[in-house]
Amino acid sequence: MQALRVAALLGVGLLAAVGSYGQEKPAAAKPPEQQVGGLQFIDTSQVTIVNVDVSVMDKGEVVRGLGASDFELYQDGKLQEITNFAFISLTPAGGTRQPAATTGSEEGVTLAPPLEYRREPKFVAIYVDNENIQPFNRNRVLNRLEEWIQSHLLPPDQAMVVAYQRSLKVLQPFTSNTQLLLDALRPLRRYTGGRTSVDSERRRIEDAIKDAAQQASGGSSGAFDRILGEVRSFAREQRSDLVFTVGALQEFIGMMAGLPGKKVIMYVSDGLPMSPGLELYYAIQDQWRDVSLMTQAMEFDATPLFRSLVTSASAAGISFYTIDARGLESELGIEAENRTARSTMAAAALRSNLQDSLLYMAEQTGGMAIVNTNDVKPGLERIAQMFENYYWLGYRLEPSGKDRAHRIEVKVKGHPEYTVNFRRTFIEKTLPTQVGDRVVSGLVFDLDDNPLGVEVSAGEPAPAANGRWTLPVEVRVPIAKVALIPDGDQLVGYVMLYYAARDAEGKQSDLQRVEHTVRVPQAEYETAATKQFTFTASLLLEPGVYRISVGLRDQLTNQAGYATIKRAVHPEAS
Repeated sequence: MQALRVAALLGVGLLAAVGSYGQEKPAAAKPPEQQVGGLQFIDTSQVTIVNVDVSVMDKGEVVRGLGASDFELYQDGKLQEITNFAFISLTPAGGTRQPAATTGSEEGVTLAPPLEYRREPKFVAIYVDNENIQPFNRNRVLNRLEEWIQSHLLPPDQAMVVAYQRSLKVLQPFTSNTQLLLDALRPLRRYTGGRTSVDSERRRIEDAIKDAAQQASGGSSGAFDRILGEVRSFAREQRSDLVFTVGALQEFIGMMAGLPGKKVIMYVSDGLPMSPGLELYYAIQDQWRDVSLMTQAMEFDATPLFRSLVTSASAAGISFYTIDARGLESELGIEAENRTARSTMAAAALRSNLQDSLLYMAEQTGGMAIVNTNDVKPGLERIAQMFENYYWLGYRLEPSGKDRAHRIEVKVKGHPEYTVNFRRTFIEKTLPTQVGDRVVSGLVFDLDDNPLGVEVSAGEPAPAANGRWTLPVEVRVPIAKVALIPDGDQLVGYVMLYYAARDAEGKQSDLQRVEHTVRVPQAEYETAATKQFTFTASLLLEPGVYRISVGLRDQLTNQAGYATIKRAVHPEAS
């Protein structure tokens, strides 16, 4: 997967003209004294409100009319007081789709009036895993997804189309234009990935297991060892492929981390193995009746991979809505394509092995999984209901000043039959981490967030060693927008610059940070305040066309601004 080779391929280097390398200073805990210029100080140490979106369903229908007192919300096992509460409904019962918010008036619950509620935009990424899906299954699901987009995507919500085809492909960036999304989905129907050959190889090994068992019963020596070696080889290869598949999802999560609002990945595949090769070990056990074989299968267990994936998604505020495109399957292992029945034990193991990952991804991130159905339309309608009707619960968090994970649990009192969906983990992030996420998102998405008025430009690339090129980059910021404090006869400020680059093939650099000190003579400030301060850097890059994303954080006020630029770093690149 490209993401594993990014640093070596891009070779991003930064040569600072002002300031020095160093670890980031912690965000200011109080407003700087005698501040000159700059924007308003943001106190990141104050008590903040954590908002948890909760959908409540009963037999596939939205449960309405609940109040704050009907819920219990826990952080890290400790019951929290719900300080903010509202029911958000874009599709009120019996009405047409329209923004709406209703709030309660229970004692101890502070609520904003409905007219002050501002619904955040929803960013929905339709992620088609073309390497892990049969073409027939995919096209059946895409038919329903196209209908869903036309029925349920309305501004300010946006969607994008992404495909995993040996590498991550952004086929359509975020847009509210449904026709652009439909146009991006249609070419996916012509792609044939690796799942066809994987399924074929699995069936071949299943047949080989039966043949080996017959040979062993006939006195043939070595049959068991030979077939066990084939199973291990299959499991090892699938585990390797899974690492790349999950790595691509991790890469995409990193892209989305800095986006505002609600973020969703609708992941479409034929499932991912929670334990690669597990079904074949069951097939051998079914023939040889040797339960000790299952301990060998645990060597390929991929649970840690998926645990890391959902942790990253939770940190980015992303929910997974997963779709198993395989549809209904027979208990005897006869799938939709009328395949030959094989070991019932192996067939059941395969079904759960591929679905468990999808269920886990959805449950842990507050989403939903659509499984065991040939028609995903009802499931997609339930997802739309969850998107458009949910409870908004808030509680107070005292920031720890660290990047820290918190476990979340939400219950509806007295109603164990209700299905309650919410993200299981909340990641508390420091301001430097948030700024870094935003810069990385800027490599792919246009972000209108620049209160500091940051500008970025690039000069002419020059050849360097080993076929690489250096690209001079200038980042400018109005001096009046940088907070300065007296230091003798000088006014001094501190900023942290963030850089990242991504080429047209999707290869991406690591995020770089460089600290700079801004100094202005006090006697010259009035004149200097009308000018810009310029920071220079030199990026060492392979030939290609790059998108460069920068962020600048004022360390005295905790304000940040962002800018991007697209530039070819080789005369023949365009």
